[in-house]
Parts: sequence; C-alpha cells; structure tokens
Amino acid sequence: MYSEWLVIPVTEDAKERSTSVLQKFPCAAGRNVVAAVLHSLASNLGINIAKCEPSTLVSDIEVNWCMEVICFGLRLPLAEHEAIRDCVHVYCEWMQALTQPKPCVPKPVQDDANQYFRRMLRHLYNLFEPREDSQTDMISRQAVLCHQVLRRLQTVAQESTKIEKETWDEILRFLLAVNDVLLAPPSRKDDMGSHMCERILTALFEVWLLACSRCFPSPNLWKTFRELCCTWRHRGALVEQWNRINLVLTAAVLRLMYGHHYPELKLEDEAVSLAAELSGEQLAQAWYRFLHVLGNPVDLCRPEVVSQTPGFYSLLEASDSIVDPFQNPCLSALPHIFHRAMMGIATLVDATLGISPVAAEEDHQKLTSHSSSSSTGSGSMTSNTGSGTTTTPPHQRRGATRITAISNLKAGMSKPGVFSNIRASTSSALAPAATTGVSLAAAPLVPPPTPPATAAPQQLRPTPAPMRPR
Repeated sequence: MYSEWLVIPVTEDAKERSTSVLQKFPCAAGRNVVAAVLHSLASNLGINIAKCEPSTLVSDIEVNWCMEVICFGLRLPLAEHEAIRDCVHVYCEWMQALTQPKPCVPKPVQDDANQYFRRMLRHLYNLFEPREDSQTDMISRQAVLCHQVLRRLQTVAQESTKIEKETWDEILRFLLAVNDVLLAPPSRKDDMGSHMCERILTALFEVWLLACSRCFPSPNLWKTFRELCCTWRHRGALVEQWNRINLVLTAAVLRLMYGHHYPELKLEDEAVSLAAELSGEQLAQAWYRFLHVLGNPVDLCRPEVVSQTPGFYSLLEASDSIVDPFQNPCLSALPHIFHRAMMGIATLVDATLGISPVAAEEDHQKLTSHSSSSSTGSGSMTSNTGSGTTTTPPHQRRGATRITAISNLKAGMSKPGVFSNIRASTSSALAPAATTGVSLAAAPLVPPPTPPATAAPQQLRPTPAPMRPR
C-alpha cells in the first residue's frame, strides 16, 4: 500500500532538532542559567494567582534566546524537577497562542503562532526521553509533566482553527517520536514506557484521527505510523487502542453505507465525536488504513517476528542472559495480546453482521453454559451405563438404534444427547438378558421404542440483521 513511499526517521530527526546552544557549555553553567531565567518567566504566568502579567519579551531575538534556555532546561536530570516544571509551564501557556492567548504570551509568539508552536514541540521531545538511573518517584514526576503536555497539545489541536498543514505534520511527527522513544524498547517494570504507554498511545490515535478530518496525513506519515506500530506490538495497550479506533470507525462506516435502519452500535467513546467530523472519503480512507496499522495480526503470536526490531537487538547487546531477542521475558504477554486482537476483529465482524457487542457477549455466555451443561449430562450418563454392563459386539448391534440417532440429530438434537440415547437404549436392551441368563445372541431383535421428539435447541446466536451486506 505504501511501497513507493519512504519512512520518515522521526526519532532521529527529533533528537537532532532538540539541541540547545547551552549544551556547548558546562552542565553547571547551563543549570544556573535555566534556574535564573525560568524563575522569572514562570512567575509572570499567573498560574497561582488570578491575573497574569504581560510578557516583557517584545522581539523575536529575545524570544528565541529564552527558548534556547528552555530547550536546555527540558534536558536536565530529574533531580532538577522544579526547573523542568517551570519549563513545561511556560511552554504550555505559550502553546495557547493558537487558541486564546493570555497576556503572558509574548507578542512575537502570538503573531507567528504556528512557527513558534512547531519549535516548542521540537524542544518538548527532551521531556519525554527516559533518564538513566532514575528512581520510581522521579519517573512518576516526569510522567505527570508529560501528561500535562499531552493534554495541552490535544486541547490546542481540537480547539484551534488556524493550524497550518506544516504544523499538523509536526504534531504527528512529535507524537510518533515520543511514542517510539518510550515504547520501542522491551517493556520493563516501572520504566517510563510502562508509566506512559496507554496515555501516549491514546493521544497518538486520537490526534491522528482528528488530523484525518482537519488535514489528512500524507502517505509518508501513514507508512511511518505503520512501521513504528509494528515495533511496539509487544505493548498490550497498542492493541487496545487499535481495537477501540477500529470499532468507532467501523460503526461510522456502517452508518454511512446502510443508514440508521441498520442496527446501530451504541458506543460511549470520546473518539466517536472525532469520527463524526470525517467526510465520506476521509472516513473510508481512515478506516482502511487504521485496519492495516498493525500489519498481519497473526504475527502477534510469533515472538520470533515481533522481536525483530532495533529496540530488542539493542537490549540484546547489553544483556548476557538473553541469547536471542525472542527470549525476552516481556514477550510472554504475546498470547494475551493476540487474543485481544482476535476478539477485536471478531467484534468488527459481529458489527458488520448487525450484532451488537452486548449481544455477542450474551451469546458467548449462553454457548459456554450450554456446552458445560451438555458435557456434564453426557458424563453422568456414561458413568451410569458403564457400570455392570457388557458392551454389545459390533456384529450384534441393532441398526435401528443408529437410524433413530441419525433422525434425532437431523431434528436438531445436540451431540451429547444423541450419545446418551444410544447408551440408554443399549442398557435397556441388555438388562433383561443379564437378569434371565439368556445369551445376547438369542435375545429377540425387538427395535427400541422411538424416543419422543425433542424441541430444537435454543438459538445460540441472534439472527443477523435483515439488511446485512451480502
């Protein structure tokens, strides 16, 4: 589908474009500059007071100099949490230049909001990069700041009406880069990727769906999206988001194709409103492309395929206990991930046939209870028949019993019920012979009475909608 298009190296580009001139100086000198500048900028934002003060930055040169300081501040170790927090607060306020800017937003940022917004996203990539040797409480603090940035980004993307195409591309590239830097490595307990996995994937899928209606992504971005998702398949949250968006888009496609007379899926999901903004062509394209984002779903049960990524091989070089990438312990979750993916696909099939997810779940419960009750009844009948009874030789078995069983099966009797009737007929015919001492060969060949007709079993699956696609 994207064979003629190139994959964008979003992660490599993000690392190159998130550098600051302060990195050329000693770390202590840069830390002191960040502490002094950001304390002054953050105090004018009016976060803890009712009214903010107007910004004192009046030229592009002044704003660019401060942004170099903020970029370096976002790279600081997590021990400098207050400085990093001030950097995040400043950028979150400045990002509102695309919606309703406050007086604390510098005038140059308000005049050229798209250009400065793109540059802020490049700097904010530093916030999401995992820090080495970080404690659990420090990682939790970092995750809180990342949540704040993602919330502001989604709010601006939904509310702004003046985002340019280049800015939309930058938003999607930023989300792809931060997802890749956190999710591509093998999952470990209490690492940054585990803390942020579900949240950053939700932001990626929802903003991507929003971009489909505002500024449809280019084939290069779609191919990059697909290639990167294939390197995150060891993360269970990826399949959950994939199922969620696919169900929302499938419901919208069915409504578009068959109208409101077709059984409607009642979904309580925020993404439903995003899908409602899509035109017919946008909806069809987004639905088809999202279905193929994970590649072949069958590969989810193949650790040797899922582990063929740079993230797994990089960890292989640093570990002596793992000989091959598919031996990584995190891949033990693949059976569950594969099961969730198959359940999601089954839900899409049920929706296409006009069966709601609630009805499908009820059918599954009925089928499970029916199978368990049938197997229990068959097992008890077998144990009662086998005690103290000799099995009839094959050449002396009555054909009438088989005919009766076949007719009952055609009438709708379940398989355990057929076997129970056969055993019951055999035991009733053998009981008189065993009591009187007459041999089985001399017993009169009297056909057993025909069992009463049984009602057809309860329908275990609701009838598909009359207007289902043929």
